[in-house]
Amino acid sequence: MIGVDPCERLSRYISSFKESLKSLKIIDSSSSKVVDLALSYFNDSRYYFEKKDCITGLVTISYAEGILDALRALNTIEWNWQRPVEKTVLAAGSFDIIHPGHIEFLKWASSLGDKLYVIVSRDENYRRFKGFNPVFNENERVCIVNSLRYTYRALLGSVEDIIKPVEEIKPSVIALGYDQLHSFNFDEVIRAKGLHTEIVRMYGRIGPHSSSSIKNRICSEWCR
Repeated sequence: MIGVDPCERLSRYISSFKESLKSLKIIDSSSSKVVDLALSYFNDSRYYFEKKDCITGLVTISYAEGILDALRALNTIEWNWQRPVEKTVLAAGSFDIIHPGHIEFLKWASSLGDKLYVIVSRDENYRRFKGFNPVFNENERVCIVNSLRYTYRALLGSVEDIIKPVEEIKPSVIALGYDQLHSFNFDEVIRAKGLHTEIVRMYGRIGPHSSSSIKNRICSEWCR
């Protein structure tokens, strides 16, 4: 998988391997020690993942898979490769002038599942809620958010219905910023739509940054 970060690849590999172990059944007891060796290699890969030595982790988990494949070919075990059900996460925001707070929010949101979808607010909604135009238009903001490593896919929201993207994506988790939608009973609306989505809120603001404060700083320094 050219271009895929080794640690991201190892993380997926470990998840799939762990899921596949549920199908493992020893048919011939003489293969038990070899199975233990394979599991030892698998545990090594988890250790190397924690240490961020993901290349070594990919090697050791490949050994583990190869051993189990060989035992299956010899009919001494039953073993089927499984892929875990992907856990999708949905986050949303304006993302006008990306700053460290945005990055930390998306990093946190992406840690809640396997794929992070990011809804970027439309220019019309931005103007309606904030009372002024964004620095970057909606297409530029989508392009910027799509370029971030934590984003699986960024797309524009709906002008008429903020719940519409949720219905279309059907995420496992909705990640909210610490100050998002406090006055909106999001959980109740989601349930009314028949969606069983977990809603998780970030514990607080990270750092002093905000798009508004950055705009004010720019104006105070250069708009004279």
